[in-house]
Amino acid sequence: MDELNIDFRLVDVTFELFALADHLDLLENQIENFRREERTALEKFIRKENLFPEDPEWHEATQDFNRRFDFLLPRAFRGPFLVSVYAVYESSVIEISRMIQTAKAVDVSISGCNYRGSKIDRLKKYFSNNLQFELCPDNGVWQRIKMLAELRHAYAHANGRLELLSDESQGKIRKWEKQKIGIENYQGYLVVSAGLTREIFDVVRLSMEELVERYKDWDLKRNNKP
Repeated sequence: MDELNIDFRLVDVTFELFALADHLDLLENQIENFRREERTALEKFIRKENLFPEDPEWHEATQDFNRRFDFLLPRAFRGPFLVSVYAVYESSVIEISRMIQTAKAVDVSISGCNYRGSKIDRLKKYFSNNLQFELCPDNGVWQRIKMLAELRHAYAHANGRLELLSDESQGKIRKWEKQKIGIENYQGYLVVSAGLTREIFDVVRLSMEELVERYKDWDLKRNNKP
């Protein structure tokens, strides 16, 4: 019987990506389920009270509904999800960098470098300059990863409250808001659409899978393995 050859390297990265995909499906389904239930309850209330758009009670009820589903739930559900996606990306990249560093006997680790810029930019420079291994060859993909890093920073360090961010971060978010890609300033808070959240995750997931495969191919060739 032929020996079963299963590659378990970086399998945790794959499992975490699958778990995040399931998590995203669950949270978006939950938002939609809540929306349907609350819409039914709202319509029942309006009929019971015989309310019309010119009535203050109608405006109050509909505004509460819109605020909950345009702002509160999307911010509460998608913000932490994007934080988790970035955490998986950064930790996985650092793990791969250490494996390449060890294999190539590179003296300096990422923590020992004094590159300027954000953490994600420093990681890319470290891969390119010290490891001679491309972190992300596609610039379009890289820009989405940098967007994820910026959104993660806004949620993790300012709870999505824009006025607490640096002028540079606010400028980036205002620029993306003007592009109508799914980023909104809702009364001073950052809100990311379902579509953009899904797009960012899909891009990051594919980038991570591609990086893992490139690392494995490189390591097999380095060791002259078939």
